[in-house]
Amino acid sequence: MKRFFAFCLALSCLLALAACAPQTPITPPSVTVAQTDAPVFSDVEAAAATFLINAQDTVVDCSKREYSYAEMVADLQTLAELYPNQFSYRSFGKSVAGRDLYVGVLGNPTAPRQVLVSAGLHGREYLTPLLVMKQLEFYLKNYETGHYNNISYETLFNQVCFYVIPMNNPDGIMLSQQGIDSVSDPDLRATVESIYRSDFAVGFTSQANINGYLQYWKANLRGVDLNRNFDALWEQYYNYNRPSFAQYKGPKAASEPETQATAALTLSLPNPVAVLCIHSQGEVLYWNCGQKEALSQSTLQFTKAIAARNGYEVIMEKNNDASFSDWCALEQGLIAITVETGLGLCPLDLDKFAPIWEDNYDLLPLTAAYFLN
Repeated sequence: MKRFFAFCLALSCLLALAACAPQTPITPPSVTVAQTDAPVFSDVEAAAATFLINAQDTVVDCSKREYSYAEMVADLQTLAELYPNQFSYRSFGKSVAGRDLYVGVLGNPTAPRQVLVSAGLHGREYLTPLLVMKQLEFYLKNYETGHYNNISYETLFNQVCFYVIPMNNPDGIMLSQQGIDSVSDPDLRATVESIYRSDFAVGFTSQANINGYLQYWKANLRGVDLNRNFDALWEQYYNYNRPSFAQYKGPKAASEPETQATAALTLSLPNPVAVLCIHSQGEVLYWNCGQKEALSQSTLQFTKAIAARNGYEVIMEKNNDASFSDWCALEQGLIAITVETGLGLCPLDLDKFAPIWEDNYDLLPLTAAYFLN
């Protein structure tokens, strides 16, 4: 499949060059097509490979990496209008700055199983909202014709409903993308500026310009790393002891409105079977939170199924850092894994998006098919 994606990208370049060439009629020579052992690609693989190239017919713009909160909200609305029978969205809480936290609902809301997908929990990892929004559009566009392992998307999403949070930390994402001017509240702006001065003073950053520093921001606007703020071994986790751009766990477990809203949404699902936490970077899969034996084995089995598809490394070592995955696994008994997409320094460059898409475009149908067995 990787060769097919590469072929499509090369073809798009040739087509662009052809469009610029003089339009002189040419009589094509006769061609004999040789029989080869070239791979035969499925229609779904072909559609996924060309989905990023044929951008004129799509809703979600992946031509730039700074996919903003406003664009996400507009795209959620458009997708809901285009596909009212397969998709809806709603606010499930507010961020520190008062931005709505949105969840998209893909498939049958009365399905017997649910999967929760969280993206954009860290500010500087904003290719992950772009990924899950592009996934949603792809599944909806191919809802009646797409399939995974010969099971139609329609069947999969009728039996397994996906609750997708594209931007779990919209304030942090906008801070990383647009800098200090993205903060309109004077008190929150003063908080961020104070955190910058503290981090600069102790050497956590060498950036003399605040916006140069903010592009690497992971936390929310109070300097709390949301993926260190969940009530799962929170007391044992220790890193930074004050607000910072990353790693500070907060003054108490679940102190932040984004954390509280995400936990409440998870608890509201009648029968969740898995949680996917989409992050960047490393091309690795984290699963081991120290779960009890039965849950540990089922989580590892599911993780290996994903690794067999996207080629990411399965990390076996136990990892506890009061993350959303920890809380889901240790406190709620759920299969929960963290998918670290892409390679490079975050925020990842846009040229990383195509391989991330190639590796993960069918992550949700794979998950649905897995839990139907």
